[in-house]
Amino acid sequence: MTVEVTQYMRPDGHQVVQFTDIGDEFREAYATMLGRGWNLAAEHLMSGMISLTIEDREEGEDVNIRVVSNGPSVQKAIEEMLQESCSVKQNV
Repeated sequence: MTVEVTQYMRPDGHQVVQFTDIGDEFREAYATMLGRGWNLAAEHLMSGMISLTIEDREEGEDVNIRVVSNGPSVQKAIEEMLQESCSVKQNV
């Protein structure tokens, strides 16, 4: 399945919508994340690593974060983060 990722671009952090493919088995986790008003974001760091976050823009905080090497580890990290997001309890 294809998911949307907000990429923060250098040098000024402007946002560009990107898409990446992950396993279909993460469809429910992605829907849960979107239902909570969260989104996926990425930034290519000066070190060459990729910072990935699940953001709660309403609360202004990161729900989950990973820093990984560029390449297939990006999609694997997104899948792990989405799986974890299903078990994150929302404050009521």
